[in-house]
Amino acid sequence: MSQIRTALVVLLLVGLTLFSVVNNSFVAVNLGFQQFDVWLPLLVLGSFALGLLPVWAWLSTDKMMLKRKVAKLEASLGKTESELAQAKVELLRPPAAQAVPTPAPPPGT
Repeated sequence: MSQIRTALVVLLLVGLTLFSVVNNSFVAVNLGFQQFDVWLPLLVLGSFALGLLPVWAWLSTDKMMLKRKVAKLEASLGKTESELAQAKVELLRPPAAQAVPTPAPPPGT
């Protein structure tokens, strides 16, 4: 799996390098109050990063919440397993010797 991930990262970097070489120009960016000349590959990467940031934040928060939920469920499972083990011990324990009541002698003897 790590080899596939490495190959994809290398392909992405090669594609990004080719894009940068082919589009080696500056683009005017107007923010309303000021205009900038920005290198096109830098603008594309910056836009990608700004779009990726909310998704990354959402997924990180979701992952953190799921880890908390798993920890709570594991703690509950551990407690339930210990209660089950204790119940098994109590069920397998032989019953205590009960005192057998001696019958009362018949009246008049």
